Amino acid sequence: MELDNQSPETIEYKAISGTFGEVRYFISTLDQSDAVENIQFADEIQNSWNFSERVQRKLDENRANVEIFSYLAQGGIRFFNSIVVVLLPNSNNQREFWDFEEVKSQGKVVEKWVNLKLYKNVARIVIDGQHRLLSLKRYWDAHTGKEPLSPQQINDNFNCLEIFDIPVVYLVFGDLGRVGHADLSETVRDEIIKATRNIFTVINKTAKSIDKQTQLLLDDSKISALIPRKLLEEKVLEEKFIRWSSTSPQLNQSEPYLTHLDFVSQCTIELLKDYQKEALKKSFNAPIERNKALDDYYESHPKLLKIGTKALLKWFFTELQPFKDWRTQIDHLGINIPIQPKQPRLTTSQKTSIKTLRYSSILYTILGQKILFFAISRFLLRISAEYRIPETLNAISDSITKMDESNFFNRDQPHWSYILVESNVKLNMINKGSGSERCIELIKMILLDSSEGVRDLIKRTKDEISNQVNWNENLISTWRKEYHVILPKVELINEQIKESSESDELFAEVRDSLDSSDEDDEVFFEERDLFDFSDEDDEESDEIEDDEDIFQETEEEQD
Repeated sequence: MELDNQSPETIEYKAISGTFGEVRYFISTLDQSDAVENIQFADEIQNSWNFSERVQRKLDENRANVEIFSYLAQGGIRFFNSIVVVLLPNSNNQREFWDFEEVKSQGKVVEKWVNLKLYKNVARIVIDGQHRLLSLKRYWDAHTGKEPLSPQQINDNFNCLEIFDIPVVYLVFGDLGRVGHADLSETVRDEIIKATRNIFTVINKTAKSIDKQTQLLLDDSKISALIPRKLLEEKVLEEKFIRWSSTSPQLNQSEPYLTHLDFVSQCTIELLKDYQKEALKKSFNAPIERNKALDDYYESHPKLLKIGTKALLKWFFTELQPFKDWRTQIDHLGINIPIQPKQPRLTTSQKTSIKTLRYSSILYTILGQKILFFAISRFLLRISAEYRIPETLNAISDSITKMDESNFFNRDQPHWSYILVESNVKLNMINKGSGSERCIELIKMILLDSSEGVRDLIKRTKDEISNQVNWNENLISTWRKEYHVILPKVELINEQIKESSESDELFAEVRDSLDSSDEDDEVFFEERDLFDFSDEDDEESDEIEDDEDIFQETEEEQD
């Protein structure tokens, strides 16, 4: 019973109505045919949407079509709780698409009972119960003969003869879209999408935790989610090299993506870690607040005023020679990376070549990228303010190119053994312990051409990690001489120099304190639950956290 084939242009449901703050809900039941034919998934219409409009996680079709479908088709006592649905118009011009009337009995109003009236040309989008709905669609296809049961399923006593009444909750937001209230807003559809995204995130945070990638795509309140998404949405970074569509926290070694959205978020957190209260831990719920935060921390940066977060992240991922080489190699292999969430189809040869490429350099791992970005970030925030200019980024590029050309970042270099790379044939990355933090400190020293703390770094590294690490004063001195950043010449009047130096002395002390606190973590990459919302959590428990699992390397799963 597809509504588009029905007449008149509205359809009515008996429902129980209630309000929950600004949300009005209608609890009703639908025939199974009505539910599976007329309730849609956001994916069916959101492929053309930008990141700020997405309202749904990627569906796990195997879970719905195997696990949940088996539950439905194998009989016994079964029940699904309500599927939650929002009404979404096709455009902002469609401003009236639902209404309700109170039910009366013998002239008296029956409390809470209403006749809900929906216009058939408005989309009904499921925001909770996507997998339940998908399994109901599979069941209905078997019931109608569109997709019969397999011989194995028949042997397993699957039976799809019975049909169900489906509990559904329709959500509307205030009177948006209600007949007779067209003058409430000129952007009804946009406002519904924003409200829906909020509802989706809250529902899934308080139920089963949504994966980190999905949270980054949907969270409109956290700067550590807004900035990575903005970079892709504005095409500052190419989507085909930044994976966002998988729920896995790690990159597979044979995937063609250079990095993923979670790491871009961690770069944002590193850049803004001096601004916890003002930026990272603050929720920017109002559009005006959100836009100002993006101006302050995306377009600009409190300590990188002439560079800004946006420009720095663009430079890092697109201008550094090793990452240019990655894109060149992927193109050379003839790999076509489709628009996500579609996944690339790779030949065995292409997968092998990508894996070989990824093993050639630590910079082709998320952990190696973290070490380089964090070292550069700390370098920039350690030098005097007058040098925090685009020309300095060019100078850093020159240093990184020299290091790359001399194979400094190669995985098989002895200076990474025992601290960052296992001393075995596979050269696996070491993602636990404090080794990565020592490597960040090392590269920062090299870029700064600083001898301060070199002996202490060597001693701590050998004492705490391994005495077999080959770092020594002469070796580090050679690296500093060869690879240090040659800062551009700048001219400042005396007042500017005084103001800059006084400000930066205090800032450098705070920065060094924060950086050293990172080093004190005994197990820097411990595995943990990212979204534990227990009663012990503080009021900032919804903050997007630093995910250490992303630095693990994973092999391709075998079919």
